[in-house]
Amino acid sequence: MQRIKETLARLTRASSRDSRDTLQGPRLDRVGRTSSSAGSSRERILYSADGRGPCILHDGVQPGEEGIDIVFVHGLFGSRLTSYTKGGVCWIRDLLGQDIPNARIISWGWTSSLSSGDTFAGQAENLLSDISRVRSATRRPIIFVGHGLGGLLVKEALVTAALSRIYGAHAELGNVYPRTIGCIFLATPHTRSGKRTLGDCVAATAVLSPSMPAPSLLRGLRDSNQLLETQHSTFLLVSRDIKVVCIREKLPTTITASIDTIQDANGVELRNGTMQTMVPKDSVVYENFNVSKDEIPANHLDLCRFKSRDEAGYMRIISHIQKITSGPSQAEIEAEEPRNQDILNALHYDTMMERESRIDPAYGQTCEWILSPKFSPFKPFLSSQDPVLWISGKAGSGKSTLMKYAWKSEEMRKELLQGWARGGELIMARFFMFEGGNRIQKTYEGFLRSVLYQILSMRRDLIKVAFPSFFDCPWPPPVQFTSTTNLNQGFYSLFSHMSEKLRMVVFIDGIDEYRIMERKDHYEPGDIEVQYDKEEGDESWGRSKWRTDSHTEIAKLINSMANKDIIKFVVSSRELPVFEDAFADFPRIKLQEHTEKSIAEYIAGRLEDEAPGLPDTVNLCTELAQKSEGDILWARLALDMVIDGSLRTLRSTLNSLPTRLGGTEGLYMRMIENLKPEDQNDACRIFHLVLRAQQPPSVITLAFADQGYLDPYRNELKAVQDTSRPFTKPTLQLLTDQMQRRLRVCCVGLLEAETKAAPDTLETARRVVFNHQTTKEWVGREDIWKRLPSVHAVDDIDLDLSLLSGCVRHLKAFETIHPPVLTWPNVRFRPDAWLIVANSLRYAERIDGEAKNIEMYAQLLDELDTSNQRAWVAALKNHKPLVEDPDWFDRKLPGLLRKHWAGFEPMEAGKSPKRKDFLSLVVQANLVRYVQHKLKQLDPDSSRKKAQELLVYVVSPKGDGFSACVSLSGDYLDFHHDMPDSRLLDVLYEAGADPREDEQVWLRALKAGRHYFSRGSATMTHLMETYASKRLMLNRERWVAAVKSLLQHGANPHVELQVNTPAPGEDNQSSKSMTMTAIDYIRDTLEGEPEYAIDLLQLETMMGRRPSVGLAR
Repeated sequence: MQRIKETLARLTRASSRDSRDTLQGPRLDRVGRTSSSAGSSRERILYSADGRGPCILHDGVQPGEEGIDIVFVHGLFGSRLTSYTKGGVCWIRDLLGQDIPNARIISWGWTSSLSSGDTFAGQAENLLSDISRVRSATRRPIIFVGHGLGGLLVKEALVTAALSRIYGAHAELGNVYPRTIGCIFLATPHTRSGKRTLGDCVAATAVLSPSMPAPSLLRGLRDSNQLLETQHSTFLLVSRDIKVVCIREKLPTTITASIDTIQDANGVELRNGTMQTMVPKDSVVYENFNVSKDEIPANHLDLCRFKSRDEAGYMRIISHIQKITSGPSQAEIEAEEPRNQDILNALHYDTMMERESRIDPAYGQTCEWILSPKFSPFKPFLSSQDPVLWISGKAGSGKSTLMKYAWKSEEMRKELLQGWARGGELIMARFFMFEGGNRIQKTYEGFLRSVLYQILSMRRDLIKVAFPSFFDCPWPPPVQFTSTTNLNQGFYSLFSHMSEKLRMVVFIDGIDEYRIMERKDHYEPGDIEVQYDKEEGDESWGRSKWRTDSHTEIAKLINSMANKDIIKFVVSSRELPVFEDAFADFPRIKLQEHTEKSIAEYIAGRLEDEAPGLPDTVNLCTELAQKSEGDILWARLALDMVIDGSLRTLRSTLNSLPTRLGGTEGLYMRMIENLKPEDQNDACRIFHLVLRAQQPPSVITLAFADQGYLDPYRNELKAVQDTSRPFTKPTLQLLTDQMQRRLRVCCVGLLEAETKAAPDTLETARRVVFNHQTTKEWVGREDIWKRLPSVHAVDDIDLDLSLLSGCVRHLKAFETIHPPVLTWPNVRFRPDAWLIVANSLRYAERIDGEAKNIEMYAQLLDELDTSNQRAWVAALKNHKPLVEDPDWFDRKLPGLLRKHWAGFEPMEAGKSPKRKDFLSLVVQANLVRYVQHKLKQLDPDSSRKKAQELLVYVVSPKGDGFSACVSLSGDYLDFHHDMPDSRLLDVLYEAGADPREDEQVWLRALKAGRHYFSRGSATMTHLMETYASKRLMLNRERWVAAVKSLLQHGANPHVELQVNTPAPGEDNQSSKSMTMTAIDYIRDTLEGEPEYAIDLLQLETMMGRRPSVGLAR
């Protein structure tokens, strides 16, 4: 990104010089035909001395028509004319203009003076500047055609043009990008190929140029691998609405060069006359929705040279150009609205506005000062060119309340429209981060989904601008739509295309609550553990490397997105050093400098409402406000304690209050110390249940978990006892009311339940969350509870068993409110019910290896299974079709009743994973001891059959589709994308499973490897997007371990399997089938992965083949 910014700066400086040199118009070389309106005779050929720059070969654009520009960029050591000439025919001049009417054909020339340090940046600057000048009087569409390394220049130029719009620099250059509708790449290397890096592939392409490049250039290209990879990844980001065609040559090219030169470039000995294909197939093409692939029966140089219209290559290129220029039909336009809604539904998540809704509105006029220029820089910021305003404040100082007030201000919007956003279209969005909520509420994914949803809901016409490729694919798409990569591409695509019109203001509250959850597993426990080594300031709430890195990342993201011309950010956070440094150059509001008067007003209002007639209230308000030191949360809690006490003790209570919230001597500690000993112990347990929960638990789940999992008098599971005492709505209502009272009494209001949807309804999904981030941080400190003699130490496994029991009991109570099964448009579990199932299994995974009483643990999971199956059967039998359906009772219902509930997971995309019973699900959840226990309960023959049946689930997870629970909780992880724990194989072998009994088990296990090693795999993309590479590496290790284990137990290494590989052609989804042996398939999967070189060596030895690791393919 820095390289692009430097490029833009150079272009800006150059433009100021060129403006004086180009007053008489740009100098263009012209050779070729023009339209009849411009004269039918050939113009004089005006070559520049070195053949560089644009050469207009044909201009057939008719007056009054928009037309199209087609820009050709030749490869290394090529020429504007000879690179496209064969048999005396320059096809882009002599043929193309006649076959593509209303087009202007431009050939752009460049020399070989490349600088590896900037990866074609210098040449790309020239291309972009030249084409911008040629197009100064037109906005017609553009198609770029790049041959060989010329394609890399095209990519670099478009990346620079796109980012110039995002950063608001050099607008005339940026205007090239939104008008580009297509790119055709002829043998251009885009990605690595096997063991060869992208730099190696680019150097190999350079070797086969018309002239041999110098060894220093080849070395430079190879050493530029990282820059080339970055270029391609950025191009993917900006090119999603550009139709891309990747064409490769099918015939080899003769290399004429010395041995030394080739060895120096590639490290491979290629003698004079060696025949070699220019670019490897898997380097010249790449996967994306907007990419078409093709191949032409020609060598590298003839790939762009044709002497007649009858040549296959010419006809294919013409066909691709015509397809790129064809617009959507009316039917396609009308069909876009349902897809618009699909995309909005995918962006939305249930807790998007939860944090904002929980923030109390500003009390009275306590926040009006922010709109006054006399007291605040807020209004001047709105009309300035500053891209960021930072509102800083102590923990609990009312930052969120102020942000909510400012966000809702109509005066702010008027100020923006009259100043900074004048002449543009103002769009505003906000995101209130919430560390105490679920995962998505504190991550970059949650921010992007929320902001994009707000923008695109207001401007549905922009949905296709942001996500063009998803209008040309089936829905649900084969890849996860909500991946961070896709969302990021959507955000930048939106602003790179609309920067001339859109003006956006984004409010982000609580950026100190941002967490890099997707990389949390990269950190050691010590890096995540919070250290409390300071007693003053905001750092007294604890520090950790993970938190600090999170703060650094969000600060960098804001600085990178902020732009004085396009996007403004108003952000709030605690006063932490990382933000002090990141926002040092921007205007700032220090909240505690403005809040004493507001706090006094708040206190006075409450005292008047709740303690009327109280003497000396003026002094009391002043004292409390001063003692709060700008902390509104402290003031509210302190006032609660003062009002709850007697008037006689009011003064002493006030004087004794600690002046800060946290720490071992703060207000939170005083609130807990004031509780009865038994309530202190209960508070500790409830707090730790919420901390231990997968996500904020519902009131009902927490109420059940708080009761524990075991009846101590009968030594019986409470979940089992519930079977004989079915729940009713009144009993559930009583349970939730009692739990809320315990939250108020035992937890002194530091935990609170969400507001009901309606006053007279029982809502099972109401979640329990901490009232403030500081509360969550404080109750998690071990030293706090050790200071209270009445509090017993909590046991993590006991908490997990209680939470598991709470989930099971909640599921049993679920049907009291509504059935857990949906029957329209297809039969499946309700997403909110399945989420409870998933949480149950995650708690069980923690317990599985630690449970002291395996019988009781297994009984609890059995109860989950049997109760869900009863609910499944009951819901199906009670279902009455909305329309007459004779097949329902005669055929559909009996078939569904014979199936198991575990096979009907609700999906957002794809089909539900096939699961025959509960054991097939718990295998995917890694419950090793539970599976072992269940198999031992069966007789030997039944145990062997069941183990054989489960073997396929352990070695080949079905990685298609994404659960509907993802929209309910950002914490949700699908069970069917991961390889199960390898220890399960030993359990199944012990029970009698044998891979030789069913060859399909072995074949499916082999193919499962492509989920984790193929870059085109949806599963691999999903894993990379959710829990980063560590989770992916774990899956890879488990797959390799499974393959080794299967071979050791008799799997046939010589078995043949059918493999589908991408086929060339215009259809992006086409493929061809080929046959491979298991040995070759394993080698093809692992070769080129350095981390698995030893594993491949071991596998080939096991399969009886001489190891090939370290040898060229």
